[in-house]
Amino acid sequence: MEKRRIIVHADDIVPFHNQVDYCVGTGRMGLALQKEYQAQLKLVQDEIGFQHIRGHGLFTDDMAIYQETERDGEKIVEYNFTYLDLVMDSYLELGIRPFLELGFMPEKLASGKQTIFYWKGNTTPPKSYTEWKAMVQALLRHLMDRYGADDVVTWPIEVWNEPNLPGFWEKADMQEYFKLFKNSFEAIKEVDARFRVGGPAVCGGSDEVWIKAFMEFCHENKIPVDFVTRHHYTSEQPDDVGHYGYIELMKAEDGFANLHTTREIIDSYPEYEGLEIHITEFNTSYIPNAPIHDTNQNAAYLAQQLSRLGDDNESYSYWTFGDIFEERGVPFTPFHGGFGLVANGCIPKPTFWTFAFFKKLKEKQGKCVYRDDNSVIMLLDDGEYRGVVWNMTRKRKEKSIEFTYELETPDSEYCLLTKRVDEDTTNPLKVWHDMGEPANPSKEQTALLQAAAQPFVSSMSMKTRDDAAEISFTMDENAVVYFELKPVKRTPDRGYNYERVMQKKSINPLTRMDYPDPDVIRVEDTYYMVSTTMHFMPGCEILRSHDLVNWEHATYVYDRLDSTPGQRLEGNEHVYGKGMWAATIRYHKGLFYIIFVANDTHKTYLYTAKSIYGPWDKKNIEGFYHDCSLLFDDDDRAYLVYGNRDIYLTELNEELTAAKEGGLHRLIVSDKDNPSLGYEGAHFYKINGKYYVFFIHSLPDRWRRVEACFVADSLEGEFTGGNVFNDDRGYCGQGVAQGGIVDTPDGKWYAVLFQDSGAIGRVPVLVPVTWENDYPVFGVNGKLPEEFETENLKPGYEYTSLTTSDNFRGAPELSDSERKRLYGCFGLKSAWQFNHEPKMSLIDWKKEQGEFWVTTDKISRNVTQARNILTQRMIYPGCVGEVMLDFSQLNEGDYAGLCAFQGGYGFVGVTKRDGKAYAVMMTKEAADGFAQKWPQEPGYGQEWEAVPIEGDKIRLKIEVDFTNMKDEAKFYFAERFWWKKIGNTHKLAFRLDHFTGCRFGLFVYSTQKTGGKAGFSNFVYKER
Repeated sequence: MEKRRIIVHADDIVPFHNQVDYCVGTGRMGLALQKEYQAQLKLVQDEIGFQHIRGHGLFTDDMAIYQETERDGEKIVEYNFTYLDLVMDSYLELGIRPFLELGFMPEKLASGKQTIFYWKGNTTPPKSYTEWKAMVQALLRHLMDRYGADDVVTWPIEVWNEPNLPGFWEKADMQEYFKLFKNSFEAIKEVDARFRVGGPAVCGGSDEVWIKAFMEFCHENKIPVDFVTRHHYTSEQPDDVGHYGYIELMKAEDGFANLHTTREIIDSYPEYEGLEIHITEFNTSYIPNAPIHDTNQNAAYLAQQLSRLGDDNESYSYWTFGDIFEERGVPFTPFHGGFGLVANGCIPKPTFWTFAFFKKLKEKQGKCVYRDDNSVIMLLDDGEYRGVVWNMTRKRKEKSIEFTYELETPDSEYCLLTKRVDEDTTNPLKVWHDMGEPANPSKEQTALLQAAAQPFVSSMSMKTRDDAAEISFTMDENAVVYFELKPVKRTPDRGYNYERVMQKKSINPLTRMDYPDPDVIRVEDTYYMVSTTMHFMPGCEILRSHDLVNWEHATYVYDRLDSTPGQRLEGNEHVYGKGMWAATIRYHKGLFYIIFVANDTHKTYLYTAKSIYGPWDKKNIEGFYHDCSLLFDDDDRAYLVYGNRDIYLTELNEELTAAKEGGLHRLIVSDKDNPSLGYEGAHFYKINGKYYVFFIHSLPDRWRRVEACFVADSLEGEFTGGNVFNDDRGYCGQGVAQGGIVDTPDGKWYAVLFQDSGAIGRVPVLVPVTWENDYPVFGVNGKLPEEFETENLKPGYEYTSLTTSDNFRGAPELSDSERKRLYGCFGLKSAWQFNHEPKMSLIDWKKEQGEFWVTTDKISRNVTQARNILTQRMIYPGCVGEVMLDFSQLNEGDYAGLCAFQGGYGFVGVTKRDGKAYAVMMTKEAADGFAQKWPQEPGYGQEWEAVPIEGDKIRLKIEVDFTNMKDEAKFYFAERFWWKKIGNTHKLAFRLDHFTGCRFGLFVYSTQKTGGKAGFSNFVYKER
């Protein structure tokens, strides 16, 4: 498939004269008295809305305008406007005005007997030009009297139709036509000089000769003609078979060149230079029985015509709007190759939508910013883009094209709306054929054909980034697509969540929770992801997936790490902002390997296990290998790549306990001059004999995380490369970077990276990866598409949620392995983690009652110093946590409750003071600046409200909104049956003091006396 990429600049101005709706053709005007004719015209006007309509037969006998009678041997001329008024009334009611064509000749005024068409329109000159002029003037005066002179004089007037053809004008007598034109012109201007009159309405073949002669005639006779008219058909001679004529299309350029010749002829006369040209008929074929008119090919070919016809011409009138048409008789079937945009039965043909789409381009004020042979794109004054794209072929080649347009537009949320017309989605002709080609479809069949004629409508929500929106259309042959890209200001009703209604989430972000520094591997049909867990225990969580999109908890690598005073949260000691991070996971010869560093102990840890679920054997690797990545080469030798700014490659000994004596150790990449973030977060791979290292770092000129890759042919060779991905998914300018890559069984590649997402933390993102010349290509054209294909290795598998409500009654009947997986937090559900290593002797878990009691054993200044805070990650875009608190055993000065837990925390809870209980809301405000560190002497939190309460229990609630980094938490307590908001709305923030995303936390701490207790029950977790 051919791929084309086009960059569209918002400040470009491209000439494009769009007069798609100026005029449309019709069969003889007397057909307007038919019901089906009116229905088809209404359909056209409702969707397209043409300004003018042009047809033959204004003066033919079926309209009965010209009447001759004889009285006492004297001829009396009378004019009958009964049918004319009915026709004109019907047009004006539908908002369309005539483009009057003066013709054909009433039989009694005709000089000869020559006729044309099934309905026998006389095509001879008038036997009396005096009576012809009188008839024309009577017609115009009647119209002016009935509809108002100021309106009627705006109706263009064309003299006759295709006089260069002997069938339409006897003997194609040029001089006789000029006589007709001159007399008509003079007659019209005598009625009102404001009327605009033109000709000669010639068709192709002899058009150049006629246009030249016509202009010469007007020049010699000093006729101030108002415009020139001609026709434009783009097919070769038809091959007649039965009722039908099969044609081949001309090259479009040949037709445009012919039209330009007319422009040049006119402009060669100084007094007529720039004179308007109106194409009063155009189509592909010039016969009313050409099957091409019913096809998608016609629609695509005409799209290109509409994009260019305005270059030299003031207007261009499609011949015709509908298939109520009788030049060669009444058609036998609804699809008979008629000229119309609408088939009989009010069935829109594909070309109908080409016109409707181009009309949408001029619906609002704007400018054309791009035009080529396959597309026209408008930028409207309100910031909306509209465009039409087509893939036109004159002869079928089965050639699809993928068009990608990069549109300059401010970063915002947009709706991309598309309407597609192609042979698969909008093809009533095929449906009619599949039905058996019924000549007279039933009402039910007609309804199905009408339904099959509608465009395929699709939409998607997208967020632009880097001031650009990227949209792509895969177009089969003869497809036409209309699109709108418009800014969206989302104003959902209170509580409405579309994703929740649909029970469907987009691919990205993956977990919608804080799982930073991901590394990922695949073992057979299962993917495993390890992530940073910092100070939370149990630690080093591993997730699993079978499709890279949905993830669930697999295991924790350790319950406790080194049980240091900081890890146990003794006194003022803590490991906030430290602990384990940036683990590497590998599977080699039947063994799983996990390596990470802990920034409080400044050690490097190696865990190994035969099963991902453990048991895990713990060792230390001598040295401190920041953000390391492990590689086993083909000869089983092991290497680490690690570091920050200066990136090193080091070979390990066979036991993986230290660097190998005399082994390889070298600097491979340096970014130490980067003023922001230098290379770190290494991920090391050997793929097809080459060595690849992926890093995160920041753009040097501004803070923006980007992904980089360096490659070498050998471990001793030079590593070369640079940035491979710089995108923020349109989310708050936060770059996507750092993580591992992984392949699928069928050879596709993906990266799991993370994105800073505000207070929710750093959230994993899945990025498709392809390879060009042995170098990775992230995303599509440098951007992460919102939708892309992934492979499900275990269809139908149901994943366990990474968040959970909890009645605290313990595990039901489960196998040992599932109990360990699902209840891996010291017997609690695996979604829970303690903020530091727990002191289990302070926990009294009453499973039968469903109560989880925690006792204090230290004095704390605020909630961050409390032992045994039980936490769960919060989820994007918002969530609610509720819990029942039993505060009956709190001591004076104790606090217990539910916390939005991070450095700048906020909580709702209960305190005891002066022997009374109070519901309170407290916060600790986060300092400005991402690099805020945890203070050595944490202060007391700020109390915003305290409400006296009675009893022993209270239900507490926190609502959090992370949408677009809004990061707000609201706090409530239940009073009787109603929730009551307490305190202020608290602004959450991700800072280096904790270096983790916000969590729900169940806590109790003492400020005066230890030994107080709090009981928690019936925790409810809700996504929003």
